Amino acid sequence: MADAVKQIEELQRKTLDKDVPEGSEDLKRLSQKEPPSRGLCRRCGENKPVNRLMLCYPCWVKTNLEERGWREGQSHPEWCECTLGDHGRRSDGN
Repeated sequence: MADAVKQIEELQRKTLDKDVPEGSEDLKRLSQKEPPSRGLCRRCGENKPVNRLMLCYPCWVKTNLEERGWREGQSHPEWCECTLGDHGRRSDGN
């Protein structure tokens, strides 16, 4: 009985290998994972739209700035192009 099962599995593998040319992947077999649309942010814990890193947009911006030496409370650098309203650039209001 076990030999019959092994033979069937081997035949299935052979037929699948014949259908797929070498070097190409069957896209239907790849897992289709969608990024989460809403959830708890890893950093602030609020239920907001999050990215694949499970960070909301404001926390993602802060994380990227902190990797470049920025600290909380400082004004955002000139090269920062975030869309946060309270980023505190010195040129605001002039």
